[in-house]
Amino acid sequence: MDIKQTPRILTYKRLIIVFVVVMAAFSIIPVCNYFRGHTKDYGLFYHTGQSALHHGDIYTMGQDKTFRFMYPPTAAALLAILSSLGFLPMIVILVLVNSAAWFASVFLAVYLATGKALQHHPLLYLVPTACCVPYVWDTYLLGQPNLLLLAFMLGAFVCLRHKKEWGAGVLIALAASIKAFPILALVYLIYRRWWKAVFFTIASLCFFLVLLPAPFRGLQRNLQDIKTWNQGMALHYDADSIAQRPNRGYSWRNQSLVAVANRLLRPVDAFRSKTNPRYVNLVNLEFKHVNMIIVSIGLGLCLFYLASMPRYTQRTANTDSIEYAMLIILILILTPLSFTYFYVWLLYPLMVVFNLLLTAPHPSRERNVMIVWFVACSLLLSFMLPVPGFVTFKTMGCTFWACVLLLVGLGLKLQRLKRHFMNFRSHG
Repeated sequence: MDIKQTPRILTYKRLIIVFVVVMAAFSIIPVCNYFRGHTKDYGLFYHTGQSALHHGDIYTMGQDKTFRFMYPPTAAALLAILSSLGFLPMIVILVLVNSAAWFASVFLAVYLATGKALQHHPLLYLVPTACCVPYVWDTYLLGQPNLLLLAFMLGAFVCLRHKKEWGAGVLIALAASIKAFPILALVYLIYRRWWKAVFFTIASLCFFLVLLPAPFRGLQRNLQDIKTWNQGMALHYDADSIAQRPNRGYSWRNQSLVAVANRLLRPVDAFRSKTNPRYVNLVNLEFKHVNMIIVSIGLGLCLFYLASMPRYTQRTANTDSIEYAMLIILILILTPLSFTYFYVWLLYPLMVVFNLLLTAPHPSRERNVMIVWFVACSLLLSFMLPVPGFVTFKTMGCTFWACVLLLVGLGLKLQRLKRHFMNFRSHG
């Protein structure tokens, strides 16, 4: 063994030990909460699974007359299988799946950013993962599947890299059938003309949404569930609520473009307080005018993305990794409901950015700029930590602005790579 490699190997071992310890600690807490009676969303998931298993209603109304369960019928069918094992076994399985998804997401992200999953600088694994630990913690505490969805999306990108379009389509459809927002990736597949991936996404989505729940619900009842969910969730947006969250939808916990724009441009309660509402709007615009601004900003960000993307003949594994990172960011901020735990998806964009930083020439102006860029993004993300003094930053959309900063920086890097390619060809 090379003596020079020994310190790095020891560092890897320490990182793995720390990772396993943190993962175990995060996994134990939901199990302990079960015995304390504080099960967060795990309780909702169990009762929904039991209801689906025994042919009951899955979209029941809570005290505020909104859906208690907000996910597509496929998620209820999968929960029916897990809930049949019992409440505690279901929690244990969910935290184990979450841990496996976290592990897979880290190494898939490194693979996509660099071309191989192992034998990189230890900081590449440590720093982006550490930046996302608060979001990871939320997925364990609440029982949310966003880490699993990230693993599916990264797996789909790996399939695209290896020309396995059918695999990409199946994984994106599976993610979208559990939680709808990953379906936005279909627009990217269409633009890049991954036609087989488009076909398999649509076909798999039909299977997961229509046929998979049928053994539990019956075909006709499942179709009615899809209609109920679609009308109540996907198509519900007005001045008072987004989907089924009339208070929380516009609160500081939602860091999407839709929520941030509404908080800053018209008087909506940023803290969903019934007794002491708080407003942070800078101006007072009508709801329709706010929506015009939202559409304009959203189109502007999408056009910037398209303008940054290289032509097919200019694409490389490096440009694709940046392209996928920008897609992840756009999906996050364009999703109307994008709560704090959604931003565990930033693990991959941060991995791409940090890899660019590590591989930049040293010393160089480019490297210095990238350090400032990464630190600024990390600082904006840190304002979501539960610190009283950070409340104003949360209401102003600190995570949203971090995503915009990441998106713009990655887009400029992609455009620079395009110019280098064109210069190389012109001098070749």
